[in-house]
Amino acid sequence: MRYLILAAGLGRRMGKTGPALPKCLIDIDGETVIGRLLRQIRSHDAAAEVHVVLGYRSEMVASAIGGCRVILNPFFDITGINASLWFARESFDRPLMMIHGDLVLADDLAASLIGAGSESLIAFDSTIRDPKEINVAVADGRVTRFGVNYSPFSGSYAGALKLSERAAGAFAETLDRRVRRGFNEARTYYFFVIRTLIDDYGITFAPFDFAGHRWQEIDYVQDVAAARAKVSERARVDER
Repeated sequence: MRYLILAAGLGRRMGKTGPALPKCLIDIDGETVIGRLLRQIRSHDAAAEVHVVLGYRSEMVASAIGGCRVILNPFFDITGINASLWFARESFDRPLMMIHGDLVLADDLAASLIGAGSESLIAFDSTIRDPKEINVAVADGRVTRFGVNYSPFSGSYAGALKLSERAAGAFAETLDRRVRRGFNEARTYYFFVIRTLIDDYGITFAPFDFAGHRWQEIDYVQDVAAARAKVSERARVDER
């Protein structure tokens, strides 16, 4: 399995009071966010090959992630996640797990996610029901829709998805066609890619529910404290 960590963004939603360093280098219980992800991946997949897409302060992050292949999005300040994925399109030639670089997972959740048997999956949390979020709809044990501004949905996207070799290839092809046709909006998300994989390629995505587990995606300043509280040593002791 190859892992692709997306860590190129500026973190604009952190605002002026946010940290000056990239979100993936924020300290969470004695580890950086990305260092924690790398430890968890390598602990549960000894053969893991990790690629990381960088942009904002790439030199700073690259020095902290030994053993990873670094891919640069040189236009990180004017583009979004789809551009980062397009620059990493050569990484999609084998089964792939894609993880957002601001995702903080409890160790037990990381182990379950990395060890999941489904060839393709989309992570979500069924306890988060916010129509303003990126949402996932589930029916008959499979993901039927992924995106924004629709109802009903089953929960909020949790920033991780797994692609079989066929799904990974189709993902890269679909994104490449759109990019070469021309970006209509530089900051678009990959909703259209998942929709195409489900509707046109017949890819089945299993839902992977984070409900009941400790996790946090860091989008806003207040999310840092929430992440630290959820995965701290005290939280681990309380859980036991």
